[in-house]
Order: sequence, then structure tokens, then C-alpha cells
Amino acid sequence: MPKDRFRSLLKELGRADGPDAVKRLAQDRGTSLLGTPGSASVLVSGGTANAEARLTLFTLLLDQSRINVENRGRLGTGFLSEAEEEIAALCGSGGLDLDTGVTLARAYAIAELEAPQALVSALATGAGAAIEAGGFPEDLDARIDGVRREADGDDYMLHGFLNELLSGMPPPLRPAFVHQMAGRDEAWCSPLVLYWLLDPAPEVRHAAAAGLGERAQRGSLDTAAASALPLIRTWVPADDARAALDAALRDARRRELVGPLERPALRPVRLLGSLPDGSGSQTFAVSLEGADGPAAALVLLKIGHGVKDAFVVRGREAEAMLSGQLAQTCDMELAREALEPALSAALAEGLSAGKPGPRGLIDVARACGLGTLKPQPMTARDWLMRVDPAGEIAGLRPRERARLIERSAEWPFHHGLVKTWFEGTAIVDEAVKGVGGGWQAKAALWAALDQRRDYWSLLVARAAHVLNAATGEEDWRSFAATAAALIDGAALHTLPVMEHVLDTSLAAWQAEERALDGWGR
Repeated sequence: MPKDRFRSLLKELGRADGPDAVKRLAQDRGTSLLGTPGSASVLVSGGTANAEARLTLFTLLLDQSRINVENRGRLGTGFLSEAEEEIAALCGSGGLDLDTGVTLARAYAIAELEAPQALVSALATGAGAAIEAGGFPEDLDARIDGVRREADGDDYMLHGFLNELLSGMPPPLRPAFVHQMAGRDEAWCSPLVLYWLLDPAPEVRHAAAAGLGERAQRGSLDTAAASALPLIRTWVPADDARAALDAALRDARRRELVGPLERPALRPVRLLGSLPDGSGSQTFAVSLEGADGPAAALVLLKIGHGVKDAFVVRGREAEAMLSGQLAQTCDMELAREALEPALSAALAEGLSAGKPGPRGLIDVARACGLGTLKPQPMTARDWLMRVDPAGEIAGLRPRERARLIERSAEWPFHHGLVKTWFEGTAIVDEAVKGVGGGWQAKAALWAALDQRRDYWSLLVARAAHVLNAATGEEDWRSFAATAAALIDGAALHTLPVMEHVLDTSLAAWQAEERALDGWGR
């Protein structure tokens, strides 16, 4: 990074008054920082000045990089690669102190990214002796008691606090800690261990399953936890961790600990949902009623990534969520039967990428009565079969189908999320690089979009499924007809919504170009 920009960045961090100011800096300058070579190096090893703000900004940009990569952007990969190289250089030169190493590891954990191998190896040095000696600080139980009081009976929150504690431990200690917790007989430990069975890290899942297996063997595993295992095992990849989970389940069944999935005193009232946005993200919210007041279950799905998040909130937080910004996104009331197939398909997508379901899906399944929720792969054609089992769209005359497809020009005006339908800037950049402007750039991008036909077919078909389940919506026929045309190989330029995708994709790429130029690249 040129020296003037280096000084400018550190000055801005020096003026940042607390985490909120750093967050604003990440929001305002994130695109520029991700796209400027040298930014990651400065943030990783920029000296002792402004260290806290600098590493906070690094954490925020790691998260932006992950999202950028997921959304087919062109900036996140470079930032992540540069950060990994800088960390490897620091570790190789002996310039990484333990506190900074732990902070960097926590940053990757918060961003839901795997830490660079050089950092993992550096933190692992000496961890073997620590494990043999017990592995954990003498006051660990006191710290756990403290976070339990802070969580005030909220298992999901407590698990989040303990994961923050885990992120500050050397990697070899994390499964040891989880195994220790999983083997404890206190009732409050069981929900936490079920969450760890769905951890992204296989070694953590294996440790949780092994600890539960020990409890099952000695008959101390509670029925509520044992009864959740048959469902959870279908949500995790078929690896050594699942083999350990299956062994625990066999022992639990042998001791007759497994019964029906426990349900809280909640009743689903309404299902709200959204269309997928351009990145493939889609939200569903279930309004729940119970003796203890209102509650809400929220799930976020993403094409190619599975179930990204799931959790249940209660009381005023649930009311605020359902009446606030979520109400603007989940703007359609759906038939409740629409939720399970969407979740089943997303689970299958996640597993195909080696990702288990998110921890909070256990709570959502219980609250919504989804005791048989299992992965079910769904192609775009499968979704159309579900939406239109009688073949109404296929049976229309060609002119009638053409009219339905023409109506896709109106989708952005009637469905706000369609305005966000555009391709990632990495795909656009690759397509238009080295070609002239105008029609040449459009021709190159049309060719790139054609390579992405399967993605857009699936996205439109899933949108048709939501609209088909929505109260008073008739547009599902237009979406279904357009999805069928995509599947059947229709020329993209004959589909009005794909004209919209092309135009918005070019506009997003041009806006990013302006942001990068404004930073003085």
C-alpha cells in the first residue's frame, strides 16, 4: 500500500472513537479497503499504535470478505489471501505475540472463517503440554458460571458466550474443552452439546459426540437430549464425527433413552417469507404463541450454502423483530406447509458442501413441530414439479406461456427483492475484462450469464414456490413459466428479467469501479 494511503488509514483509525466509529469506517470504506492491495497487511501488522481499532477493523473486513466471496464478488479473495500471507510471514519470523495471535484467531472465528494454517500451528505450539496438564485455567468453572449468569437461562446465548471463550483458546484445546463439557452430567450442559454437534469444525463435532457417547454408556444422558439425536444425525456430514454420533445414539437406544422429540409449549401461528435476493439469500419467519407470551422462529437460507442461520426469540424481542425491518423483507404470508420443503432442500445443499445445519435449527425444529425434517435435494425442475404438479404451465399454448414470460419485465416493480438480482462483480469483471465497451461488453456478459443458467433457474423456481404458497399471489405462474424457459434453454435475451439481471450486474460492477478509483488505486 502506498505510504500516503497507509498514513491516511492509520489516522482514521486513530480518530475512531470506539467500536461504533470503526464499524462506520468499515461500512463507508469497506469496498475500497478490500480492493486495495496492502490493506490486509497494514491491518494485521501495523504496529502497536491504534492496535485495538486496527484489529477490530480487520475483523469486520474479514466478515465482509467472506460475504463478498459467497456473493461471487471479486474483492474478498484477494484480501483473505493477503491476510493469510502476512500472518504466515509474521509467524515465520517470530513476530507474532500470543495476545495478537489469539485476537486474530478470534477474528476468523467471528467471521465464520477457518484461521490460516500458520496461525493455527503457531497457537498450537506448547498446547500438548497444556492438555496433559488439564488444559484450562484453574478459574475456568468460575468463568463459565459467570457467563451462565449473564445468559440468564438462554441456552443459545450461553453457547454463543462459550464459543467466544473457545475462540481465544489454542485450536488443540477446543475439542478437549467441548469433550469435557459433553461428558458432564449436569442438565444445563446437554443443550450446549447438541449445538456443538452442529459445529462447523469436524473435530468439535467429534468431541461433542464422544462426550455424549460416554454419558449414554453410563446411562446418565437425559431423554430430551437423546431424543434429538436421530434428527440431528441427518443434518451433519457423513464423517468420523457422525460415526461417533451414531455410536452414541445406539447406546442411548439400548438404554431406552430415546423418545419423541421434545416440543416447547409453543404453537405456530403464521409463516412469513421472502423471495430470494440476488445472492440467493431467503428469509422465513414463523410467528409463535405460547403460555409465556409471543415468540418467533427465524431461518436464513442461501442457494449453494444451505441453512445459514436459524434461531428462536421470545417476548418483546420477537414482537420487535416481526414488526420491524423483518416485516419489510418477509412481506408475504405463506401456507405453513411451505417451510419444511424449503428447509429440507437447503439442508441438502449445505451437506453437499460439507456444512452441517446451524445450531439454532434444533430450536426451530422443536418450536415448529418439524420432528421429521431431513435433507432432500431439489433441482429447479423438482421445484417446478412441486409448484405445478398438474403441469398447468407446460400445458399452456406457446403464446400464453410467452405472455407469462413477458410479465417478468414487471417483477422489479411488484417485488422489491427482484431489484437486487444481479451477478457478482467477479463474474462481470472476468467477462468484460479486455473487451470493448457497449455491445461488446454486453455480449461477453450474456455469455457469462448463460454459464450461470442453472443458478438463475433454481433462484426463479424457488421464488415461484414462495409465491405459490403466498396468500393472494398470482405471479407464481409467471415465475414458473420463466424458470421453465431457463431450464429448457431459451435464449437469455428473450427473457425480460434476464435483461434486468444483465443491466443491474453491469451497474453494480461500475459502482464498485468508481469506489475503487475514489480510493486512488
